[in-house]
Amino acid sequence: MTRASRQGLVRAASLSVVALTAASNAQEAASPPVAVPASLPEPATDPTPEPTPTPAPSLFEASGFVDVYYGYCFNGVDPSLRVFDVQHDAFSLSLAEVAIAKSVTPSSRVGFRADIDLGKTADIVASLEPDAGDREIDDYVQQAYVSVLVGSGVQVDAGKFVTPAGAEVIESQDNWNYTRSILFGYAIPFYHFGVRAAAPLGAGLRLAGYVVNGWNNGGELDGAKAFALSATFQPRDSFTWVGTFMAGKEGEGLATRHLLDTAATVAVTPRLSLMANLDYGEEGASRWWGIAAYAKLQATPSWSLVGRYEYVDDTRGGFMAFGTRVRSVTFTSDHTVAGSLRTRLEYRTDLADAAPFPKDDGSTVRSQTTLTVGLVYAFDRRF
Repeated sequence: MTRASRQGLVRAASLSVVALTAASNAQEAASPPVAVPASLPEPATDPTPEPTPTPAPSLFEASGFVDVYYGYCFNGVDPSLRVFDVQHDAFSLSLAEVAIAKSVTPSSRVGFRADIDLGKTADIVASLEPDAGDREIDDYVQQAYVSVLVGSGVQVDAGKFVTPAGAEVIESQDNWNYTRSILFGYAIPFYHFGVRAAAPLGAGLRLAGYVVNGWNNGGELDGAKAFALSATFQPRDSFTWVGTFMAGKEGEGLATRHLLDTAATVAVTPRLSLMANLDYGEEGASRWWGIAAYAKLQATPSWSLVGRYEYVDDTRGGFMAFGTRVRSVTFTSDHTVAGSLRTRLEYRTDLADAAPFPKDDGSTVRSQTTLTVGLVYAFDRRF
């Protein structure tokens, strides 16, 4: 084949390809377009998800517990100088409580709290009420007050509330030991009826002022009032200090009663915590004071060991009703069995300078030793 013939063949092939391509494009142009189904979603223009709304804080709280115990006093009689563990060789209902509360917030400035109690402990607390006509109600009402938030942080409570003094409280499960100290039962009041106002001052400091009927007094008989100032300082989670000063007359013709109470708690390590409580009081010629020291070892997440040593001096006037010096040593094993069920095994010895402790033969001795088993089930719900 000559060169001219080859060039002619290539030119013919090229023209054929061009013709086929043009025919194909013309056929595609003539074909109708393919419709996109309407059900297919449009592509997202903003892939950022919607933020999860923050749940509203809980305003209401319902809580309660049942506390039962068995106590054995080796003197063979009901123990003396005890607060709520007052029965020997018996299974006892110490306290059953139901409480409901509504918190105050800047958007909901009015709240309340009411604690309803049943059991031997409730009877003992109410027995100190001076107005016998109020005891039937006070047997069942440990606290009942209305709260109002004023301004940006001042909370005012009016009604009946527990005392700010002391390192321990009426509810056993909120204490390190099961039995209460002598200081808690004899050196300070249990509750007050009146008005209190508390406000945070910054840097972990909170101040509260009280105007109340007096010690354990829901129905004032002579119009006398007591005044108290309490400060709480908690610069960090591992340290808390509370100091309370109270003064007032407890009856017509009586001298002014003064009380100074202070307590501090420190977490030395994640497992070891220490606490101390000091009380000093006077009324006329009467003087009383005492100190309690505590150590708590959290051996496991569900088991702790607690020791308490207490020294109380009631020799000047016998305000606490025993008129002598008493030392007390307590060891408590606290075990969370399951969930909110707790059991406590406790050994305690009280030793006095005089002989205030009775025995089953009618004599009195310088010491008493008890063994106590406590069982508490508690619940707490917020909504």
